Amino acid sequence: MSINNHIKPIWFKLSTAQKLYLTALIALIFFQSGSLCALLTMSALVIEFWPKFIKLWHSLAGKALILLFYATIANFVLASASSIVNEVALVSSADFNYTHNFATLLYLPPSALLITVITLLLLQLVLPLYIIALLLIKPFGSKQVKFISQSYSPLLTAVVRFFLTIFVFINLAALAEGISTDALIEKLQNLGSNSSIETASTKNQKLAPKTNSGPNAKFNAQLDKKESDSTPVSSIKAKSYFELSKWLIAEFAFNFEANTHSRCKKAVSSKVIELNDYEIVEITPDQSMPYGYQFIVRACESAGISAIKH
Repeated sequence: MSINNHIKPIWFKLSTAQKLYLTALIALIFFQSGSLCALLTMSALVIEFWPKFIKLWHSLAGKALILLFYATIANFVLASASSIVNEVALVSSADFNYTHNFATLLYLPPSALLITVITLLLLQLVLPLYIIALLLIKPFGSKQVKFISQSYSPLLTAVVRFFLTIFVFINLAALAEGISTDALIEKLQNLGSNSSIETASTKNQKLAPKTNSGPNAKFNAQLDKKESDSTPVSSIKAKSYFELSKWLIAEFAFNFEANTHSRCKKAVSSKVIELNDYEIVEITPDQSMPYGYQFIVRACESAGISAIKH
């Protein structure tokens, strides 16, 4: 009862973001749930910094900064969409204007969200330096930590936020590498030792030729298969959106931008995009191709071109 009486007043003094930080810390320590911890941390960061974003937007300099930030993201996404359309269609994206716009719409929201999240996380790594600077100038007249002065225990909150941010960064890095968080931490811990120490057994293994025969061949094959199948499901899901988008781009190019009828000779089941007076891109459904369609640049065979030749 005495513990409960001490915890309740502190809990009700915490803001919504601080309660989420505390819950994320509990989920990490007691439940060993990294994904839940990362989700709660990101939710707390958004709740805590959204009012500051609104305040920044209502200033002229803030609007200019925000617009410049997202205009830069849009420019990079536009260039990235162009290269992706080129990868799918095998020709310049300038010949697939509507498909290029569609690809931009596919990639702009996730790219803007991801870069915003990374920027918000990087800001948390810089905030401790800001707080230290405020504490250093406190003897010269600064009375309080102004950035989070209204919150309960601001310094402790900043420390918890800092370490939770580092953990979220580790999760994002593990997701990008396609390995688990524990494997990434172990990889970072062994990075220094593996680069400086090489045992005699390792040297002997390098000199010895690899063979798939012998009594251990079956075991080695099973071990290799287990390692190849050890990619986390979360990594597959993260990469599946970008792979699916390429399928959607090919579908859009065939069903919406390509022409069913053309002055150039083509197969009945195909559609075409005219590059110029003498070249076309013929698009044919083909499930053996990487994105379900075959894109082939052909010479335009038409009655007009035949007449000119004659």
